[in-house]
Amino acid sequence: MLWSKNPSEELEKKEQLFFHDLINQTHGLILFLSQRKKNKQLINIEEIEMLEHEIRTLQSIIKDHFHFKHKNLASSYDFVTFAEAQTVLYHLIDMYLPKESVQTFIYLKGDLSEVNSLNNRLKILIYYPSFYRIMNNLIKNMAEAKTCEVTFIFTYQNKELGIETRNKINSKSNTQNIPDRPAREISDNANSQNKNLGLGLESVDFQAKSCKGRFEFEINNDVWINRIFLPQDQLPKTADKKAA
Repeated sequence: MLWSKNPSEELEKKEQLFFHDLINQTHGLILFLSQRKKNKQLINIEEIEMLEHEIRTLQSIIKDHFHFKHKNLASSYDFVTFAEAQTVLYHLIDMYLPKESVQTFIYLKGDLSEVNSLNNRLKILIYYPSFYRIMNNLIKNMAEAKTCEVTFIFTYQNKELGIETRNKINSKSNTQNIPDRPAREISDNANSQNKNLGLGLESVDFQAKSCKGRFEFEINNDVWINRIFLPQDQLPKTADKKAA
């Protein structure tokens, strides 16, 4: 996860991660449509709304990357409430971690765990493009690790959003030979074992840094642990250029 001091190399890496995340999202949409086609199932109104949301998400990610304005991007997502972010989380879980094969646990702590947590979830703002790319990469990696149990812990305190995920590593997954130790030191090993996994982690790291936050992870007793910290007073400021 070391970033080059060479501006051209940094730009190339940023473009590579953008391409990686874009393909990830469109791949998820293709999987959904292919499954419906294979089972000869009609798409209902709720699923149409989901597809519309995914397209707007795609627009938001593109807008965030290029920083251009466009008259048809008025309804794209920049900042959303934590309550809206939760809906996105549930959708990604349904897409990649079906309840038939994966047990999922979600915990809210800090200001999110108080009696008036609903009000807090409606007030706390999340920078959507970064949140989506972070969660999409983490959840997709969990699915590729053939995990059977995952845990999400969201903590909000001192104007900082903490995200922690834990997933058991299947003995047949590509990460089985990575030793127990802080995974900052094993990212090269992860890259050599699974290049998609490596790029996914690099994207999470990049997105956290873009929000002036940080990302760390480790493996302990066959459990992969990710921790992301996003200070809310350092969220990206949108300064888009006119495109059309």
